[in-house]
Amino acid sequence: MAILDQVRKNKFKESIASFNPVETLNELLLNLNEKERDIIRKRYGLETDKKHTLEEIGQSYGITRERVRQIENLTIKKLQELRELKSEIKDTESLVAQLLEQYGGVMEESFFLENVLNYINAHPESKNAMLFLAEYIFSENIGKVRQDREFNNLWKISTADVNLLKEVISNMVAIIENNGKPIKMEDLLAQFKETEYFNSNKDKVLSAVSFLEATEEDVNKILESYLRASRKIKQDLFNDWGLVSWGIVQPRKINDKIYVTLKKAGDPLHFTEITRLINENGFDDGKMAYPPTVHNELILDDKYVLIGRGIYALKEWGYKPGNVADVVEEILGENGPLTKDQIIEKVLDKRQVKRSTIYLSLMNNPKIIKVKGDRYTLKTEDAPVEEPANQ
Repeated sequence: MAILDQVRKNKFKESIASFNPVETLNELLLNLNEKERDIIRKRYGLETDKKHTLEEIGQSYGITRERVRQIENLTIKKLQELRELKSEIKDTESLVAQLLEQYGGVMEESFFLENVLNYINAHPESKNAMLFLAEYIFSENIGKVRQDREFNNLWKISTADVNLLKEVISNMVAIIENNGKPIKMEDLLAQFKETEYFNSNKDKVLSAVSFLEATEEDVNKILESYLRASRKIKQDLFNDWGLVSWGIVQPRKINDKIYVTLKKAGDPLHFTEITRLINENGFDDGKMAYPPTVHNELILDDKYVLIGRGIYALKEWGYKPGNVADVVEEILGENGPLTKDQIIEKVLDKRQVKRSTIYLSLMNNPKIIKVKGDRYTLKTEDAPVEEPANQ
């Protein structure tokens, strides 16, 4: 059974690899007059990525936008009547339906296009040509579900159960909420497949798949596709999945952008460098960041630690607030007596300062004394004093 399934999957990949949506659509457009072809191509961006408005097209022809709309609608009806004359239309629709089946019968639009165009030699018109074919030329077996509060734009086969999609997403959202922070895709899917809901509804989840035996990879593809359909969750900059409402997932406040930028860098940065990286990233809102604003946020929030002149690190990396003297005392408190070089090296792990600054802080601290073995320690009543550190 499994071998037969794999043969069918391989044939599917070979078939869809020979499909070109632009060529297929252009053959249909040859049956239109010049004005009809031009209006459809401009309206749906079939020659370039730019889609023209009714107003723009009307002005170019000296007609009203309503007249352009009438021509557009009548032309689409004409193309739909012609589809029966083109056997490749049915073949293409069948291939797209098979692709949707592999992903549980439902795919978010960008994910759908990414997977279809992955098998063909895509050029600028391919995306819009594919969408036009799917929305207006294919039969009702393949349809579009327009974006709403819960879902992104979706493409689905007629037998796909949108209510099942909602249930699956709801259970995945609950797992993410309980986790309290973004989670890796593989961990999320593993936890979901352990739920009572999945074990009770596995057959329903796999019902859209026509293969005789669904592998673990098939199951994961379906669940990933369902996950991408939701507008409540998305991937963050680290490719983990979290709630859109979380600042680390969809940063909007400057503090969230600072945190995400530092976390992605993985190393301490000067506040001007943090600002530059924020602006290079762009984020969803496209708002510019400015050094004084960034610096002010870094100063006021204790999850950031100043470790050098204008250089900040995340407290969660193990850095602790305080000046160099505080750091020296902490190191001696944790490690006991150390040589000067040992102290300096340990401080440099926590602060980006000059070695001379550390040495001066060590020598001028009345809480620190020099003991036997040319080492330094915190001053206590029973410390075997050799000589004060400041001598």
